[in-house]
Amino acid sequence: MNPLLVFDLDGTLIDSAPDIIVAVNRTLQNHGKKVLSDDVIISHIGEGLKKLIADIFMEDDLDPAEIIELEMEFLKIYEEEMFNKTRIFPGVEDFLGQYSGPMAIITNKNELPAKAILKHLKLDRFPWVNVFGADTLEERKPSPLPLKTMMELAGHNPTNTFMIGDGIPDVLSALRAGVPSIAIEFGYTSLHLLQKYEPQGILGHYRELPAMIKKLSQKA
Repeated sequence: MNPLLVFDLDGTLIDSAPDIIVAVNRTLQNHGKKVLSDDVIISHIGEGLKKLIADIFMEDDLDPAEIIELEMEFLKIYEEEMFNKTRIFPGVEDFLGQYSGPMAIITNKNELPAKAILKHLKLDRFPWVNVFGADTLEERKPSPLPLKTMMELAGHNPTNTFMIGDGIPDVLSALRAGVPSIAIEFGYTSLHLLQKYEPQGILGHYRELPAMIKKLSQKA
């Protein structure tokens, strides 16, 4: 049985940073704040919208209701921007088209925008087991709950599942679920940070993934 491959979205399947950067800085400008550098914003991608907003407005000491208002404002702006420059990483479609095992997506992007982007980029044509966003279940990555739930849906277990992602929430959720992980070298998180969470493989290009999955499966 081919392994279940669970992918992160931003920084893993797609390069969405350019549109997220624009939306974040538009939100900041709406509140009279200085725009942030690309690197600063990229360092926040992957943790989820709530943490992104909370971190950026940390000095404002916002209450929960104000943070929710900012989230809604950011989402509205992001919906205007998210189809402009977001692209699929090289080799993704070739790999997804030829892999014969089950595949799924678990992202810390909210479910509706995640599915909208998949549809826009025509990645929804692939037979995903399911697509979980940050707001799909009661917990999000780095909780192991989304990964455990996805394995149940696919009828798989940690011995025949891989979590593939570029962020600490990805490799940490895998570690907590007892699932081997593959870290994305070209994503938004420094590789030395990801290596602390014991990924079994480092992916530099999707052309390398078939051989990597085969090799790691034999080790399991």
